[in-house]
Amino acid sequence: MIRNSISFLSLLTMTTIVVFTIGCNIETDMVVKTGIGASEDSPKLIIGITIDQMRADYLHRYSPYFSEGGFARLQEDGFTCYDHHFGYAPTYTGPGHASIFTGTTPAIHGIVANDWYLRENKGSVYCTSDDSVFGVGVDGIDKDGAVYGLSGKMAPTRMLTSTIGDELKLSTGMKSKVIGISLKDRGAILPAGHAADGAYWFYGKDKGHFITSTYYGEEMTVWAKEFNEKAEAERLIKLGWELLRAPDTYDACWPDNNPFEGPFVGALKATFPYDLEALKEKNGGLDILKGTPGGNTILVDFALAAIEGEKLGADEITDMLTISFSSTDYVGHRCGSHAMETMDMYLRLDLELERFFNALDENVGEGNWTVFVTSDHGAATVPSLGASEGLPTGYWSHGNMQERIEEALDLKYGNRESNWIENVSNNSIFISKSASAGVDKTALQRLIADLALEEDGILQSFPLVDLATLAAVDPFAEKIYAGHRQGVSGDVLLVMKPGWLTYGRTGTSHGSPFVYDTHVPCIFYGSGVNYGSTHSRTYIRDIAPTVSSLLGLPYPNGTTGSPISNLLD
Repeated sequence: MIRNSISFLSLLTMTTIVVFTIGCNIETDMVVKTGIGASEDSPKLIIGITIDQMRADYLHRYSPYFSEGGFARLQEDGFTCYDHHFGYAPTYTGPGHASIFTGTTPAIHGIVANDWYLRENKGSVYCTSDDSVFGVGVDGIDKDGAVYGLSGKMAPTRMLTSTIGDELKLSTGMKSKVIGISLKDRGAILPAGHAADGAYWFYGKDKGHFITSTYYGEEMTVWAKEFNEKAEAERLIKLGWELLRAPDTYDACWPDNNPFEGPFVGALKATFPYDLEALKEKNGGLDILKGTPGGNTILVDFALAAIEGEKLGADEITDMLTISFSSTDYVGHRCGSHAMETMDMYLRLDLELERFFNALDENVGEGNWTVFVTSDHGAATVPSLGASEGLPTGYWSHGNMQERIEEALDLKYGNRESNWIENVSNNSIFISKSASAGVDKTALQRLIADLALEEDGILQSFPLVDLATLAAVDPFAEKIYAGHRQGVSGDVLLVMKPGWLTYGRTGTSHGSPFVYDTHVPCIFYGSGVNYGSTHSRTYIRDIAPTVSSLLGLPYPNGTTGSPISNLLD
């Protein structure tokens, strides 16, 4: 296995893990096992499942229609954390996946957003981009980018801390296997960690294949090649997408084809049934599968192929599989959290989980595997929908804010050769060092923060120089502080009003420090897990030390969370 730096191996520990993550808080006072595999209850496989954009309330809202073997099996025989939250913002996909598996927050693991601005580059970087590696598919290495473009140039090198899987491999003398899979590159790479045996993500367009990068090796494994050759994506697209249940099952949702959900490109309306074959040409080719239940189906199929091909859970050394379901996020962004499409996506995902769990029972053995399920973030109510019912929601864009602030600063300090503000992104304002030379930094940040508060959609504005002090007394400043990285994040950090988004008028998004974005599911199930539940506050950063305690592993090296002790045997 190719590595960019041998030092990454110092991050790992030994054991095989299958993890399902939905976001639950982990408490203290936990008894740690004496060693990996020391107990008969130690699982052969740990599975960490992340369900992208799953709000905590979906477990309750859709539960009357779930099967007995999916989410219901987890809740009835596992341990549920009902008040599980992210303790930081921004609540985006990259930081969420990294936080789940590292046991810490962006301030420590360094993944502060999906993309973020770097002053030295005068541009943005992507959370898993790495120009030193190349994409790898069924035809070998894509050295010139002609096949996959930048989609294959991915690795975990921007993540600064170790993961559960890293510590597992180190603790077993690198004998454990750790595999990460997702439709999204960041959903596969960040959970698997630095020392993973493999990470695979979906490349649609004209291929419909799972790919990897040279970070993990110079050729695809045999089992992955064989899976890609089955043309599973094409088959699933031809099936289209119809409602799973009778229309009255969805009566609690907003009606089909309402004005708050967006259609696929080329479609006049967002309504069932969806002819995916007819829509695919204008929607990224085979990438259209990502925004449909077929994306979950192909991911479960690929997970089962990985378990068989890698022989995960086949011996006494614990292995780990991380799975991130991305289709739930795509449908939320297009249709919102109250759409029939979103409910149908979860009802179908529930059946896929049942199929997956049954296969684990058969192939790994009931009682030999442990899973946790959580989410990387929640989602807001579509603001236009909320506003239509009188809720105080809305939309904000920095629009003319920068120009207004520039004019105010020119009046106070005099015109400068360059702009005062260098960049506005991820609700952060970056002040130009050249323009602000000779100006008191504290006074300037505070003035810009005050000017930003004049924006209609802005609730709070924190100067970086005051953030640590404010974090001690303000719960939202505390979350922003945990989500920022010193020397990388902006100089003034903004919080929009509750329910407000920077987004289009249909569908929804996320990123705020408010409960609709931070409150996510968290369920543990399987070997070593007590039956029960807690309504005590738990956090995403608690998941990794909980799993580590269950396996008798060292915590990931940047851990700031604590194990949830009452779910452990």
